[in-house]
Order: sequence, then structure tokens, then C-alpha cells
Amino acid sequence: MHKMQYEPLDKTKNEIRVLEFLDLSSPVSTKDIIQCSVRNVSLPSSFDSQPYQKYPQNREFPIAWDKFTKSVDLRDSTLERRTLDAATYAGRHRNPPQCSGSRYDWGDFEALSYTWGNAGETKTIYINGVRKNVPRNLEEALRAMRNLEETLLGMCYWVDSLCIDQENVEERNEQVQRMKDIYGRARAVIVWLGQEEGINRQAVQITCPRGHDEESRLTPRSDLPLFDGPTFLAFAQKPYWNRCWIIQELAMNHNSTLFLRGKTKTTRAILRTGALWALYASQRSEEWNDPSDPSLQLGMRTRIERLLNLISITSESDVGISAGPVLSLVGRAEATDQRDKIYSILGLLDPSISAGVTPDYSLPVQQIYTKFMKSAINGSGRLDQIVFGGISAEKGWPSWVPDWRKPLQRDYIYDNPLHGASRDILAQFRFIEKEKDRIYLACSGFHIDTVDGIAAEPPLDSHVTQSGVVSDRYRGQELEAIIEITFLMGHPTISSGRIFKIPWNLSGDTDDSLANIASNLFLRELTQSTYFKRWNKFRRYNADFCIGGQRFQTFFPQSYEPSMDTDAMLRCVRLALPYLDHRALITTRKGYLGLAPETARPGDVVAILFGCCWPVLLRPCDDGLYQVIGECYVHGLMKGEILDQQRDGHVSEQEFVLC
Repeated sequence: MHKMQYEPLDKTKNEIRVLEFLDLSSPVSTKDIIQCSVRNVSLPSSFDSQPYQKYPQNREFPIAWDKFTKSVDLRDSTLERRTLDAATYAGRHRNPPQCSGSRYDWGDFEALSYTWGNAGETKTIYINGVRKNVPRNLEEALRAMRNLEETLLGMCYWVDSLCIDQENVEERNEQVQRMKDIYGRARAVIVWLGQEEGINRQAVQITCPRGHDEESRLTPRSDLPLFDGPTFLAFAQKPYWNRCWIIQELAMNHNSTLFLRGKTKTTRAILRTGALWALYASQRSEEWNDPSDPSLQLGMRTRIERLLNLISITSESDVGISAGPVLSLVGRAEATDQRDKIYSILGLLDPSISAGVTPDYSLPVQQIYTKFMKSAINGSGRLDQIVFGGISAEKGWPSWVPDWRKPLQRDYIYDNPLHGASRDILAQFRFIEKEKDRIYLACSGFHIDTVDGIAAEPPLDSHVTQSGVVSDRYRGQELEAIIEITFLMGHPTISSGRIFKIPWNLSGDTDDSLANIASNLFLRELTQSTYFKRWNKFRRYNADFCIGGQRFQTFFPQSYEPSMDTDAMLRCVRLALPYLDHRALITTRKGYLGLAPETARPGDVVAILFGCCWPVLLRPCDDGLYQVIGECYVHGLMKGEILDQQRDGHVSEQEFVLC
């Protein structure tokens, strides 16, 4: 098989390569091999695409039209059946300004967003007359794109694996830096989600708009049965949504994004409606629960929220997107090359953060991640991102540098933007280079307290570590409310007092009591809930864990009260469980109560570092150094209260050197 030769890109002309389909005179059959070509084209250094792509205020169609307007710019309106009639009428009768040509003198292009798929499953295409094996998923995407209306009109496409010489490391490095510009300049983005399956067709049906007229709005369908929720969940689990590059690809182009599954076409608005409905359904129905898979229950909202965040994220300015939401997304994403966990989001971030990292695929992953963290801290003046870190099994890996190769297990970190443990104080830091590729982070803050009590997590077969000190730190406050607020990590929308209304013996310890409960329809919903079963296992496992000198079990009533609100209790339990996942309930020597990473152990230090919105758990080690364990929620330290203690002389500033 001959190797395809690429013509070098001319940087002085701002060149990229685009793909064109050949032999468009007749439809391609399933047996025909896709024939296409790749050529170099120039992108003007400055170009105003708004007349083609943007809809000015009070207008339902673009200012300027060309041959691709109806098939691309009005595509969302067509699929959502909202403005098709008005747009078609305007095009035929209102004589909008017409362009003599396309946006560029060589034509126009859309960018493809897809997963490369299994490298072992390949199919053949011809590109520039050369036979080439490509992943099956890509070949299927090309086959679907060839039959699009705009393709027949001469639309070109940008496809990363074909338009970049993947064997040319220098070109690959340079093109990766241009991804933001390429997707931002594209007329639209085509998202390939794979071949259509029966379950996907149902997912589309549950999100279709209800009306056909111009006034109809896409809102969650209140008349849909809740059992359609898992259908959308299956759709949200498709491999595409886990790919790290799609974060930037979706964020950079909001003019028109076509989601293709086989022959089925979907828009952002339709998917957003489906995601909102699925979230609503997940809150309202136990039918979503799979008792055999607790991780699925707790991960449902995360998967759907990820899809919703991906299709909602946008970058339309040179300022960039806040690093937090982007890193939260990439922390749960997958990448064939782990360097892309950073390189794939550089174009989205504030230039002050991204400027310190230049894509270089010859560098090791650890060095890239460390350079990125240095740049993020220098550029933002904050330490918020170190809470994603922790002690690594890999030798020499700094604990303050998150290993983005590992799946993020602490989904709540950016759920509540109200946390401000150090308020608006910027970080006070310096980097210490001890030896080759080994960098320490020295930062200032407060040593608050030391962990001495840790509750047990049943799945880990761990054991309770009791506090050796009884402290009434929260004197005058209702302890049950403080514990519940801690379980919910200060969730702002929940009124306290619900969890501790659940009787201790509600689930029963004998067959007779279970039979009695089963006869009570009001209680059956609670006791049969898989959320409750997991919560009940946690509280019984920690029945003797002492908080403020009181056993955990004694905070609960021992018998059922007819006035109890089962729905409210279940909502609190559902909210609390994700926060308890991979976390441990801790107490400190001074009597603080909090939630910390499951790897916490007695002797760990609770610290507040300037420039970090969370208290941080640190582990003392040799030579006065500290290792980052992770963030912790500590009641009474989340809103900068420690700064008031500093003014009163109760705490003093010190420097921590993180290794």
C-alpha cells in the first residue's frame, strides 16, 4: 500500500488542509469505497463571518446568504421545526442580500468531531488516489457526511486524522495550537455519534419539540413516561461524550452543530431538552435505579450533567473560560494520548494560563502536567486546582500536581461556587526546583487542626477511628443540623433536619418488622430505595462513631413517626450519597467536623491555603515537607471564618512546602 504524501503547510499563508468528496454525481452505495481528496487552503488572518452565521437581534435568518445558508445556517431551525417557514419565506420572497461566492475564495468548510474508535477495526478509503485504512468509525462518519446536502453543493471538511500529517510531530504540535482557530472558523461542526441503534431512536423521540409553529418552544415534555429516562442515559453513555478533544470542539463553534447518529439528525437545543428532562426524571423516579449496580445510580446524574455541560459550554471571547469547569470536564474524559488531557483544552483557557504551555508530544506526561499547573497557578494567582491532586503511586510525581489520567471521583468540587475558605486572598507562593523534573510548591496559609477521628466506609471494609478528644466546638448550635449540612457539603438549596428524622430501626432487623413495614405503603418507597439502602448501610456501620461525645446512632429517632415526610428524606439521601462517595467523615482534635478524601488518616493536617476556596488536607512527611491529600469540607471554615480568628490573634500565618 502506497503511503500518502502531504504537501507541507505554508505558515505565512495561514494554511490548513481540507477534505473534499469526489464523484458526487451519483449516490454512494454501501459497497462503494469513499473517494476524497485533501488540499491546502489559506484562512485569511481576519475575516468577519457574522453576516453568514449570526442572527442579529429580532431576526430569524442571517444577514448575508450564500449557497450553504439553507443547508447549514438554517439547519437548526429546520430540525427543530421552529422557524423553517419564516426562514424559507424570507429566502424566497424578502430578497435578503446574496453573496456572489462563499465565505472564502476557495469555498467553505465544516469541522468533524468524532471518536477515532477501535484502531483494530479499519475500513478502506481512497484519498488523493492513495488507498488508506482508517478506523471503521471514521469511515462511517465520512459515508454519512458524503450524503449531506451541503456536500453536494461543494462543502469541504476538516478532519483531524486526515488533514494533519500525524507522523510529522512538528506539524502535529503546530496544528494542535490552532485547533481553537480552526473550529472557531468552521462554518459549523458535524458531530458523529456512530451508527443508529434502536435505543438512540427512542432517545431522539423523547426530546422532539411538541409544536411545529414558529412560537413553539423546546421544553421538557411533562407528558412523557419516566421509563424513557434510562433511554436517554444510554444515549449519554456513548463513547463520544467521554473524549477529551470534544470539549474544545463543541465550545468553539455555536453557529450550528449537527449531531449525526446514522441517518438521524439532532441539534444542541433538542439534546439540551432531553438532558433537562432526564435530570428531572432521575430526581423523580426510582425506576432509574438498578439495585445490582450502585455506581450506576450515583453516576447517572453525573453522566447526564456532563452531556448538558458539554453542549452548553461556549467560548466567544479572547478572555477564555474559567479553568474550573473545563478541568472538571477533562478530569472525566478519555484520551488516546494522555498529553491531550492538557493540550485539548489550552485553546479554551484564559491566555494567562495557557501561555505557559506549548504543545510538544516529545515531552513525558508528568512534565507536561507539572508545567500546566505552574502556568495555571502563575496565571490565576490561585491554588484551587491543587485539590484535584494527591499522593500518586508513580514515583516522583508531585502531590500538588493532579494526575489527569486518573478518573475524577470528586464530582462535587465545582457544584457549589459559594465556598471561599480563604475569601478573595490571592495565593502567596513560590516554586522550588530541587532536582531535575522535581519541583516543590511553597505556599502560605494557616495550620488549622489535626485529624484524629475517621468514620468507616463499608465498601472499603475499613474501621472506625475514634477521636481521642471530646470538644464542644459548635456549642449553642444544633449538632444534628451541623452534621447534616456537612453530609450535604453546605448545599444551598436544602433545609436541614430531614436526614435525622429517619428512624434508626426503619429498615428493621427481623423478618417480622420488615413484614410490618412492607404493609405500610408510605414507608415502602423509602425502605426499598437503593439510595436509602446504601445510606442505611453507612450509618449502621458507623453507629458508634462519636461526634461531640455523642454516638452517631443516638442522633436518630428510634421509632417511626406518622408525620415524617418520605419524599423530603429521600431527596436529602440522594443528595448526600454522591458527597459521601470516596469520602470519609472526620473529626479533629479541636472538635471540627468535616468530609475528607477516603485516604485520610489520623495525624493529617487541615490547612487553609491563601488562594484556595477549599480547606486542604495535608500529610506531614520528612524534612518539614507536606503531601497533598485533597480538599475537605469542614463546617465553620468554608466562608473565610479563619480570617476573623487571625485578626483576633488565634491563628498565625505559616508557609507549607508541598512535595
